[in-house]
Amino acid sequence: MTLLPTSAGRDDDDLLAAEYALGLLSDDESQAVRTRAMRDAALTLRIAWWRDQLAPLANEATTPAPDGLWDKIAAKLPGNDNSATLMQRWRAAALSALAVAAALLVFIATRPTPVPILPGAPPMMAALSGDKGSVVAVSYDVTSGKLTVAPTTLDAGKGDAELWVIPADGKPRSLGLVDPKSAAARIVPAVLRASMTAGATVAITQEVKGGSPTGQPGGPIVAAGKIIRT
Repeated sequence: MTLLPTSAGRDDDDLLAAEYALGLLSDDESQAVRTRAMRDAALTLRIAWWRDQLAPLANEATTPAPDGLWDKIAAKLPGNDNSATLMQRWRAAALSALAVAAALLVFIATRPTPVPILPGAPPMMAALSGDKGSVVAVSYDVTSGKLTVAPTTLDAGKGDAELWVIPADGKPRSLGLVDPKSAAARIVPAVLRASMTAGATVAITQEVKGGSPTGQPGGPIVAAGKIIRT
């Protein structure tokens, strides 16, 4: 799970990232968020956190909201509080609360027996960026080996984007291909987990379709960053 970065005075960024992840912003607003995220790693990680939290619920949401639901809600709000901006923020907060509630209900309904909560290592993360504006957030759960890759802006050209980890020995290890348009999670193979350490470099290269045929990077680097502990 991606860890949500926090800092005083950044509550509005949490709402902005939630609205962006939920698709509640206009085209112009979404473009402004993408432009800012290119130079703001903290915002990129906030967006990645929201996508990571909401993605599992997207597959569960099979019943659409009734027609006119938002209009009915807006009609019951005070007259000065139903502007488009406030409505978007209200929707983000409401949907976030529903997401948490749904997740708790699923957990309670499906767990076979109570499971004690054990302390685990905090996740590690890396904010990848490149000269051509590529911005990608990466988080790694040491306990489970789950790797989450969330591109904000990534252009692999005519080939495929391939993810690499480069530990202290300087030898790149492939972590597989990356979808430039959507966040995805995968489990890092056991033989590669020792390479996922703080200070290691994570990079994305532009490779031929299907990825590097040699098992080593062959194309230009489009984004790179260092793994840090949170």
